[in-house]
Amino acid sequence: MKQALRLALLFAIVVMIATSCKKAVPEQTKYIPKDALMVFDVNWKSLSDKAAKGNIQWDSLFNSIADKEADSIVADGKKKVQDFIRSGVDTTKDIFFFIKNGGSIMSGQQTAFGVVGAMRDASSFEAYIKKQPRVGDIQKGKDYSYAKVENSFFVGWNKEVVIVAGVQNTPSYTKDGDVMPQQGGGDVQMLATLFALKEEESVSAIPEFRDLMNEKGDMLFWSNSSAAFNSIPMLGMTKISDLFKDSYGAGVINFEDGKVAGNFKSYSGKDLAAIWDKYKGPQVDMSMVNQFPVAADGYAVFSFNPQIIQEIIKYGGFESTVRDFMTKTGFTMDEVLRIFKGDFAIVFGEMGMKDVSYTIGEETITNKMPVVKLVFNATIGDKAAYEKVMAKLAEAGEAENINGQYVPKGLGGMAWMMNGKNLIVATDSTVMQQYLAGKGNAGLPADVADRSKGKSMAFYADLNRIIGGFAAADTSAQEMSKMAQATFKNAFAASDNFNGKYISSDMELKMMNEKENSLVSLVKFFATAAQQAAKMQARFNEGGMTDMDEYTEPVEPPAVDSAE
Repeated sequence: MKQALRLALLFAIVVMIATSCKKAVPEQTKYIPKDALMVFDVNWKSLSDKAAKGNIQWDSLFNSIADKEADSIVADGKKKVQDFIRSGVDTTKDIFFFIKNGGSIMSGQQTAFGVVGAMRDASSFEAYIKKQPRVGDIQKGKDYSYAKVENSFFVGWNKEVVIVAGVQNTPSYTKDGDVMPQQGGGDVQMLATLFALKEEESVSAIPEFRDLMNEKGDMLFWSNSSAAFNSIPMLGMTKISDLFKDSYGAGVINFEDGKVAGNFKSYSGKDLAAIWDKYKGPQVDMSMVNQFPVAADGYAVFSFNPQIIQEIIKYGGFESTVRDFMTKTGFTMDEVLRIFKGDFAIVFGEMGMKDVSYTIGEETITNKMPVVKLVFNATIGDKAAYEKVMAKLAEAGEAENINGQYVPKGLGGMAWMMNGKNLIVATDSTVMQQYLAGKGNAGLPADVADRSKGKSMAFYADLNRIIGGFAAADTSAQEMSKMAQATFKNAFAASDNFNGKYISSDMELKMMNEKENSLVSLVKFFATAAQQAAKMQARFNEGGMTDMDEYTEPVEPPAVDSAE
């Protein structure tokens, strides 16, 4: 008896520990299939609270972008929103959107979508549905009710959730080109499947997803790489789908004061993780960016071991196919991968519009053309392999030898140079020489430069300066450019190396107003932009766009060197 009591007590303790370690997830996620391609989670309460603190009133927002003729439409839209809020749906809890692919080569591909929200009062929601126009009769499923809406999708509900679901079929064809017959009722079947899901069949059973649900975020994003590859028939039959098994992406987005901040984790299954772990370590070489000769508007810099490409090709079983293709070119995949060490950088600056003149016959034509100073830099890993590959390309007529150096044909005014250590491509010879001089005048913000160090990838764009460089000349578009400049400052993203479990990336969109919540800044910008677009459309309809006459289709200019 005592032994039985001890065993019962031990079992109870184990159960308590197991259940306490299992993190709680929103009830809505138990209705999302485990193999969903993407899941998007919107924390509506958090977004509404942040908008309210910024004095964003949705009524005034609707009115600001509507003209007099649209007043009745806007009023009707606002009433529908208000009715929905009172419908019985719990608007204080998160709303989930998901996409799922399915089907086969024989039956055709199928894309299903779903929206899942929490239910506050099922009776009120059913009463709300009955009042809606173009809604079919309410029918009963097993422990849920449902109705067809707008003759295109279905809405179903029980005491816990409301689900909107739809299915789109891509037809398959016979060998004669005829469309194969498809079975109907996919929407109803999908709804029944979702309401019958067991927890272990739902996305909430995935440990990485449960971790994501415990992150604090205004928006959460989930992707399933294995589901993506399995949905592509040809790849689904290769080992590539095995490589990406149990590989997921989990992202968090928060609207903070002065910036939108995001974090993304890329989880890998056992086999892919082994490859990442084998080749992890390379870090970006910021000297490739710092020696840019003018103030940089932005850059993309990354570092990886090129041999990882061969490892993935080998795992996928494509080695013989690639080998056969490479044999025809006269060089091997190994030689191609040995060319580069793995450090790459693209840097650009002085982006904008500039008057460019050219002569056709006796007439001189001036057009505004986009200009930029740009440099691409890649470190060389094996000079001999580079020379061999370029020589073969020259034999094929794709490259030519100029002053003892192989250069691809069709470069125009761009400059190309391989000095044994680096392959450098620039928009023109002047930019090339200034870059090689190595004096460096990139002028990166200190925090951006510091945050790029030690990363495997880094990206930066000075949005404010880029927008200013492309500022429009006509009055209406100029107003929108000014709004954009007053709103956006810069964008930054960076990734770490594989840490044994996932690759972590951080993203940030900075605003000019550092004291205002970024959601409020974005809402104001897009509302004003919509208002400006409506005014421009009204003027166009009235034939009053005289200040845009200069933006007729420009004559194609002859080839010229990039303007400095």
